[in-house]
Amino acid sequence: MLFDLSIVPHALGGVSRYLLSVAGALSEVADSFGIEFIPLDVPAAHPGVPGPEMDCLVLGTPFYLKIPLFRRIPIRKRWEEISRAHRLGAYAGGKSIFHHSGVQTEYPAGSLSIITVYDLSALENPQWYTKETVIFAEREARLIEGGSSVMAISEWTRQQVIDYFGLPPERVFCAGGAADSIFFPGPPSSAIMEDLGLEPGGYFLHVGNFVPRKNIPFLLDVYGISREKGIEIPLVLVGEGGWGDVAIGEGPGVRVLRNLSDRTIVELYRGARALLCPSRFEGLGLPVLEAFACGTPVISSNTTALSDTVGENGIQLDPFDHQAWVSEITALEEPARVNELRRMSSSAVRKDWLDVGRGICGFYRKISGS
Repeated sequence: MLFDLSIVPHALGGVSRYLLSVAGALSEVADSFGIEFIPLDVPAAHPGVPGPEMDCLVLGTPFYLKIPLFRRIPIRKRWEEISRAHRLGAYAGGKSIFHHSGVQTEYPAGSLSIITVYDLSALENPQWYTKETVIFAEREARLIEGGSSVMAISEWTRQQVIDYFGLPPERVFCAGGAADSIFFPGPPSSAIMEDLGLEPGGYFLHVGNFVPRKNIPFLLDVYGISREKGIEIPLVLVGEGGWGDVAIGEGPGVRVLRNLSDRTIVELYRGARALLCPSRFEGLGLPVLEAFACGTPVISSNTTALSDTVGENGIQLDPFDHQAWVSEITALEEPARVNELRRMSSSAVRKDWLDVGRGICGFYRKISGS
């Protein structure tokens, strides 16, 4: 089976982490299911941007795209995109599974198509996204309507897909997610804390792209009100990107950190007084799982997939209720409250990516009938 990772160079934050973690797990467990797992990269789908940091089968870029001046014709007429399915057919060997991580690549004739669906927010709330993302979401929808099976990243997303497209439940599988093994409890690195100018337990943390659905303007509002009520510790925003009406800038007490290594992010989770996640829409909520794995207290919204992901292991609030958020943030001035939330977080059941991979392989065998 071919597992397309061509979206990874375009993906930011959780989507990229999720895909690479799934691919890593499948590379370890697929053989035990009698499945030949082949990660795929199509460089023409992300021109000028390095591919995923994983050994992949690379679909070569046709020579005509390398000819100056002439290349404008095939680019305009989309020769390369149109020919992808045919060229991939040589690798698929007739009957195969083609797993789309996005919809950058057409799939070979005769292959079974599976679409990874993170959520349906680009279809339901297109104003939150770039025009390109909405176009990809619409292409994804056409593939599903045309018969592609679906791998949803959470049970909430799975049910959304079933209801939105009217699909039979057996065509939609919930893979779930996990925190990578690098996330585990422990004291934060004093060197990293010192380098960032932070005190262990002395800051709030938000991890996620700076996009409208993350509800960051609301978070900045409630943090500002909390400061007026005596909260002095900083709010650290870790993320990438930024579009729509999301204005991200360092203000009183606000720190914005970009381009961090995984090691640094782990230490930030460990040192945070709490992860604040007021998202309006999440298909899973990977930062919550990572925070739980580190034993970090979590305060999140009670919407979409977060309701299930957080469960009884964190505090869930209405993502539009300023008073409730300010009340919970200011309550974290009391060490007893922090310790209570830390115990809640640490009791979360941890899932392993290899378990996720085994579930996906079982779905492959089910839909292929072998």
